[in-house]
Amino acid sequence: MKTRTLLLLAVTVGLVILVAGGVKLLLIAEDKPVHHLAVPSSAKVGDMTVNVRSVSVVAGTTLVAVELVGVDDPDGASTFVFGTGQATLQPEPPPAGHGTACTSTKAAVPTSCVLAFATDAHGVLGYDRAGTTLRWDIVGPIGG
Repeated sequence: MKTRTLLLLAVTVGLVILVAGGVKLLLIAEDKPVHHLAVPSSAKVGDMTVNVRSVSVVAGTTLVAVELVGVDDPDGASTFVFGTGQATLQPEPPPAGHGTACTSTKAAVPTSCVLAFATDAHGVLGYDRAGTTLRWDIVGPIGG
């Protein structure tokens, strides 16, 4: 190939990369930052009101006391997760004497329960419902 052809090809490729980068910037410019809640706090997602009351650590297990109300759902509390940056954890039953495991929810009667996660690390508690995810930062002097 001639030098002129190679230069035109390089300029063309550079322009394509520049246009693609500009399009990507326009796409991410409309992204909204994810809002994280603090503990304790309450928020509504769909018809469900979720109140994260407290966080404690017992024997290396993070215990999160929550209250849910607003929907009759046999699996209303099943979509909680805890992200530590290293792993995404599913809730386990709490240790004996530390509350009731979260299962079903009621529309008119608040369900108070405890989520247990096998970690004592800081992280983010997430609850997904109706296509929306609520997030609570689990930070501060936590440790067992």
